[in-house]
Amino acid sequence: MFEQMPFVYYMFHVLGFVVTFVFMYFYAKKFNLSSWRVIALFSIVYPLVYGFMYVQYWIESGFTSWGNNIVRCFIWIPVFALPVARLLKINYRKSMNLISVIPCIIHAVSHIGCIFEGCCYGYPWEYGIWNPAHHQYLFPIQIVESLVAVLIIVFVMIYNHNNEYSDKAKSYPLMLMLFGSTRFVLEFGRDNQKLFLGISNLAIHAFVMFVVGLFLYIFYDKIFKISIENISTTDSIQEQK
Repeated sequence: MFEQMPFVYYMFHVLGFVVTFVFMYFYAKKFNLSSWRVIALFSIVYPLVYGFMYVQYWIESGFTSWGNNIVRCFIWIPVFALPVARLLKINYRKSMNLISVIPCIIHAVSHIGCIFEGCCYGYPWEYGIWNPAHHQYLFPIQIVESLVAVLIIVFVMIYNHNNEYSDKAKSYPLMLMLFGSTRFVLEFGRDNQKLFLGISNLAIHAFVMFVVGLFLYIFYDKIFKISIENISTTDSIQEQK
């Protein structure tokens, strides 16, 4: 048994970003993209999406409170990334195929920290893990969610490999479908406020994520023309130097 450890909680969040940046640096080479441009793209887009998350929560609460959960913003990352990709002159579709696993990496690593803070918990279970905020043993839904995120990462990476890391792949919509559908189910294992029929606010966001992913997967080529691949003639292996 232990008390809340905010420092450990935040350290896992920091670790999530460290792992992300190292991963992006090496994974970008698979797509023949500039590692530094991909890192710059994510470094600009993520803070914008994170800030938008608070505004979105504020609107959802009826302009009464602030809150955060980056999961509710996964669907907005492609929107924010498009103008930034143009600004950086980087292949948009390839960069989105690469970035498709990044939210899952951050989630998989940082979510472990929730165990030490006592948040994002499951229901009481005698064989569970100690929750320092509620002083009882709860089902370790945080670990399950992290493991599911890892499985999604592996699946999407295999998908990218099978598509030869080309811009014709639809990795981000695929990730949205996988993460949205699994998160919808996992929300039933969380001991949080339910709106109706055991469905929480985040479960609704997860369902929307799946629907948006399915829509994008079907109409991706029409929405984001493959001609966008010519957005820059500077994306080449030489940029890695």
